[in-house]
Amino acid sequence: MNNSPVFARREFLTKLTTAVSGTATLAIIPSLVQATPTPRVEPTKKMDTPKAKGYQRSEHVDTYYHLADF
Repeated sequence: MNNSPVFARREFLTKLTTAVSGTATLAIIPSLVQATPTPRVEPTKKMDTPKAKGYQRSEHVDTYYHLADF
């Protein structure tokens, strides 16, 4: 019994999946490599008193609490 067509089909599918995944990888890499960092913005006005660190309740925090039903 000769199984050469079965093995040939499996080899073809293996090579096809390798080629497709390689092509997808090559398509994704340039967009990752060309990403540029955003420039750092220095504050223009220095405050006399430093801003308190830690938890601060602000508008976006209140919105989260409202949407999360806390």
